[in-house]
Amino acid sequence: MKLVKKLALSALTLALLAGCNSTPQQGRSTQQGNVSNTASNAVIAKSAYIFNDADITMPAYFDTQGLERCTFDVNNETDSCPLKKPIVRMYFDLAGVSGSGIGVDAMREFDNKNLLLMLENQFAGINRFRIVTRDDEAISKEQQLILQQQGVKTAAKRAEVKALIPDFVVKIDSLRTLKTEGAITDWADYTLELTTGVINPQTREKLSHPNLGKIRVKSEDIRDRSELKFTTVSGRYAAGFHFDQSAHVNAVLSDMGSRGIDILLTRMLSEMPATAQVLGIKGSKISLDRGQNAGVLPNETMIVFSYEAGFVEPIGVANVNPSINSAQGEIIRWKDSDMADDVKNKAENGIYRPSNGTKIFAVSVGTPADFLENRT
Repeated sequence: MKLVKKLALSALTLALLAGCNSTPQQGRSTQQGNVSNTASNAVIAKSAYIFNDADITMPAYFDTQGLERCTFDVNNETDSCPLKKPIVRMYFDLAGVSGSGIGVDAMREFDNKNLLLMLENQFAGINRFRIVTRDDEAISKEQQLILQQQGVKTAAKRAEVKALIPDFVVKIDSLRTLKTEGAITDWADYTLELTTGVINPQTREKLSHPNLGKIRVKSEDIRDRSELKFTTVSGRYAAGFHFDQSAHVNAVLSDMGSRGIDILLTRMLSEMPATAQVLGIKGSKISLDRGQNAGVLPNETMIVFSYEAGFVEPIGVANVNPSINSAQGEIIRWKDSDMADDVKNKAENGIYRPSNGTKIFAVSVGTPADFLENRT
């Protein structure tokens, strides 16, 4: 018995000594990940009709603090409302182009002004920003027309109305590249990269929200590659796609820019969800107190949730269609929870109206499935 104890103690001593002499294993809180350089794709919301119970959760980036203080009076919204629409001026930079040569020089002549106006129109259309346009030409023409038709007094009175002062500046930076193989028969492969910065013009601070990341568009996303095939002889254009002429190159880059703006919009709709308060629930039908005026879009997928004392609990997913100042929807799937069962039972016996400090809201989860097809 004593021999067994001595052997056990010797084994333990050797193990401890080995542990002291060995290099300790360091913990790791990171892991390697792959970086994709492929083209970016639009991300759209799932239809409410294909939601599972696990999908009925609050979307990212949604802030419930201060919802009860929102008035949705566009000219008199309180600063404490998390959904106050910021006043924004937009800039589309003169895109960077590197290199030289016939094809690169043609690409350098691309004019971003039309893309800027398209960007303004698309962002104004989702009604989650107040856009201060940079279309000075249209404004100047309108002011001259008022002067001609209404006279100096009317024009002077209109001039007293001050232009909106931006809360933020949204700047789109872009980079254009062209790749060719240098063979006699070749293809022009263009790439457009867009990054968005949000700047506070008073403090000059670049803000973290909304963070839309980088968007990459390739010419093969909007053109069949065969359309960009060309032939050169002695380094000069001979036939095929006119990669040497800015008019032909601009047509391709404009389509690439348009696709980039579409993808940008889908990210914006996810980062800045629309919200409305539920006035009542009757059966599976819901009535919302806001509609297009709060940025609710047709066929919007929205999570319906209870909000009380800062706590949020999803109770269902709905398909919603807006009017100007309100919206109607239908809860397609109820959450499997006691809270959802309680609301559902009350709504089956009449119109359920939240009370006693409990409020019910609906929040969008992203770009409606048919938005890109019908609105871009």
